[in-house]
Amino acid sequence: MNGEIQTLLQTYQRSLNEANLDMVKSVYADDAIFIGQPFPTATGRDAIVSLYADFLSHLDFNVEFEILEVELGDSLGFVRTRSSGTIAPKGQTPEGSEGNREIFVVKKVDGAWKFYRYIFNAEV
Repeated sequence: MNGEIQTLLQTYQRSLNEANLDMVKSVYADDAIFIGQPFPTATGRDAIVSLYADFLSHLDFNVEFEILEVELGDSLGFVRTRSSGTIAPKGQTPEGSEGNREIFVVKKVDGAWKFYRYIFNAEV
């Protein structure tokens, strides 16, 4: 397992669980694209951070990512994950757990791996 990729996913996990927009911004490339149900597609890091700012202001996350597969080239690669945990309206008790399937296309930016494309949907 690539330690840099593991750190990237852990930072992303913390960004959700702590509602930390600076961490969200740190994991995405400038030209990233976010595609996830039920959200609109967001293109570019600024648009992605704005989208996160909106939903993190309304929702509490307690999620964990499990890395299932990693393939890395010199400057591009992908990571397949599964996430599980809870997402609930701010201040409310979660009614149950949920899970998602994710594909992260990662890109080397200034020597560090960043999310370049992020696609996910609910695990059924």
